[in-house]
Order: sequence, then structure tokens, then C-alpha cells
Amino acid sequence: MRILLAVVLVVGCAGDETDVGKGAVCTGVLYDNCASEHDCMSNDCHTFAVEGFNVCTQPCSATIPCPDLDGAAVACDSVTGVCKPTASRVCRVLP
Repeated sequence: MRILLAVVLVVGCAGDETDVGKGAVCTGVLYDNCASEHDCMSNDCHTFAVEGFNVCTQPCSATIPCPDLDGAAVACDSVTGVCKPTASRVCRVLP
């Protein structure tokens, strides 16, 4: 009976959102870190090479403004036409 309980506890923890000491796991929301479009709910992972990060983003324009990032305004990049935060949200992308 004890072995069964141990197996249930291990299996029950498999979907945790954080690992102790490693930080929060990205969920794919706007401005999360990303490695590919599959990491983003918007299916838009954009590389900002000069800034040195990849981020989940979305299209924007003069009539479609960018949502804030945790209360901070986010600019619409006129060259790429996507929302360009000054930094990505602190989280880690799972392989």
C-alpha cells in the first residue's frame, strides 16, 4: 500500500508549474520568453536580436495598440508591426 501511495504522489507532481530554484515556467502568454511559435498562444515568437531575447508577441498598428506588460507601456515596432517590450517576462521555456 505504501508503494502505491508513493507512485501516486510522484505522478501527481508531474505537471507542476515551477521547479524549486529554477523559477516560473512560461505559459505562452504575451511577452513570455519563447523558442518557437509553438511556445506562444499567439503562435508568434519574435526574435529581437539587438535586444537579445525572443518573446511571444502579436501584431499591432496605430489603430491596434499593444497591451501593457505588467503595467508598463509596450511600443508597437513600426518596422516589424509587432509589439516590442523592453524585455521579456521572466520565465523559462520547457524543452
